[in-house]
Amino acid sequence: MTPDDALLARYLAHECTPAEAAAVRQWIAADPDRVRAVERLRAAFDAAAPPHERPDVDAMWANVRSSHRVALPATRRRPFPVGLLAAAAVLVVAVLLDRAITRRSATHGAVREVATSIGQRATIDLADGSRVILGPRSRITTPEHFGEGPRDVTLDGEAYFEVHHDPANPFRVHAAGGVTEDIGTRFVVRAYAGESVLRVAEGRVSVARGGGAPVALGGGQLTSLDAAGVASVRMVDTAAYVAFSDGRLVFDGTPLEEVVGELGRWYDLDVRLATPAFADHHISASFTGLAEDDVLGAVAAAAGLRYTRQGRTVTFSRARGIQ
Repeated sequence: MTPDDALLARYLAHECTPAEAAAVRQWIAADPDRVRAVERLRAAFDAAAPPHERPDVDAMWANVRSSHRVALPATRRRPFPVGLLAAAAVLVVAVLLDRAITRRSATHGAVREVATSIGQRATIDLADGSRVILGPRSRITTPEHFGEGPRDVTLDGEAYFEVHHDPANPFRVHAAGGVTEDIGTRFVVRAYAGESVLRVAEGRVSVARGGGAPVALGGGQLTSLDAAGVASVRMVDTAAYVAFSDGRLVFDGTPLEEVVGELGRWYDLDVRLATPAFADHHISASFTGLAEDDVLGAVAAAAGLRYTRQGRTVTFSRARGIQ
């Protein structure tokens, strides 16, 4: 089965039925060139095109067909429903911008790299059938021939992994000097530069860092490993830790020091605390699609503070009338 334009667009937009998605995946897996092409299209779809844009679909497909940089099937043109316009748009974006980059590493050979910027997410379908949802300001690299033997990826930032489990070829995430190895299927790894701990939440995994003993993590648990590999494990509502994967910003008793960093990654803001004493304030809140000033106001209220803003710089300080 060769997918037509509409089916391929629905696949990129996650709008296929399970049977359609399985058929498209089978078609993709039959040719390594298709795997690489569709990975580039997927990354660009999730990272490049603003959802409010309504592009000229016919012109975009003409550009895709005339390009030799991405090999796509020569299929029959069909009209697109309005809801699929963004999916069609990203095919040209993938060709022109090529956000999935192949580069040469002196120590590990050729690797593929996908990165998101402020406020962006990206969904990457890997050649082994696994899926990665990359959080804002995050970067993931995979070997050029990923899936041929043990599956190792490197992460800087945050990502949600849905892993095709294969005990013979372990799936390992290298981040912040630690290694997270898949035991079950789904899990989150968080390791932003500048944060002192490696965090893993949700699925069944084994985690080790800094030469420390591996820690087994089960469903509903969160582990944080410090630089020495010392782990703390606790039960959490993992929904808060996977919320970024569907565009929600959720804080669940989160220290304000961590909150301000997250606001900067989601809204392109330089967020500061007027005094370090505010860092230990904890807040619980959930945001979906709100304007940045609405989010800032809600965070300030939850922390018992106020905020002032000068351009892109935001400062949380003591609320008026409170000593």
